Amino acid sequence: MPTRNILDRPENGDVLLHDGATGSELQKRGVYVSHGAELGQLGPWSATANIDAPEVVRAVHEDYLRLGIDILTSNNFWTSRARLDMIGKGDEWERYTRAGAELAISARDAMNPECYVAAGIAPPVLGDLASEFRDQTRVLKEMGVDLILAEYVGRIEDCVTAVDVCAESGLPVILGVRHVTRDGTMQYGDSFADLAKALLGHPVAAILLMCSDPEDTTTGLRALREVWEGPIGAYANIGYDINPDFEADGQTHWHTIDQQTYNPASYADHALDWIEIGAQIVGGCCATGPEHIRAIVEAVRGDE
Repeated sequence: MPTRNILDRPENGDVLLHDGATGSELQKRGVYVSHGAELGQLGPWSATANIDAPEVVRAVHEDYLRLGIDILTSNNFWTSRARLDMIGKGDEWERYTRAGAELAISARDAMNPECYVAAGIAPPVLGDLASEFRDQTRVLKEMGVDLILAEYVGRIEDCVTAVDVCAESGLPVILGVRHVTRDGTMQYGDSFADLAKALLGHPVAAILLMCSDPEDTTTGLRALREVWEGPIGAYANIGYDINPDFEADGQTHWHTIDQQTYNPASYADHALDWIEIGAQIVGGCCATGPEHIRAIVEAVRGDE
């Protein structure tokens, strides 16, 4: 368990580096992460790997930890009842949730006790966000995670709900806002000024922009910095796209992986741009891997 409170780190001017993708990295390593997917609808995604392939999940965590990251994200993105219901395992949501936390915490404890474990959870889409987040944060706190990363949230009202419900756990809450646009707005056209106004006074430790391409992320981060005085950050999607050849056959993946457009060096250049804008937490989202995070670590910390 880390000896320093993560809430103190941004105040001290620290830049925290977190891991890259988990789900797409599992797919790249041969784990099937498209169970229950249908045309137009992804299933519980990487959640199934916590039970089906725990050794691969742990190996992904270990590869990121070897790089000296500050924040490790548990594989809990869609370990909610609603998402697991899509493959008939909704009643086992707590088992999958606990497994995701345990894999991350045990890897952290063995390799870098000063790294924070963030429980990354996302809206269930088909269920009630408040209920699902409340249930998951209760279990994740019991497991011993250090903070909650309420990620992949798109609407302002959902951002507020996610922050407030997750904060009931007593753990620090970081918000991950998805699919920002090249116009400097949120996914559905909301302004970051409106988001900042809605979150004023709510217990959010940092706002991160995520699952958007690096250029959109840069534009959005500039807009967010203008209206939000608290800590900000970013982790971008570099090429995890819907597979036009997907078939619900239990073998074809719902996503394709493209790591060619943004190589590790170019991705690290974007991360440096984000830090110059004011980001204090940077990492990677879909299709990034340990090679991209290594490039960021080297660019930010050099020979430290």
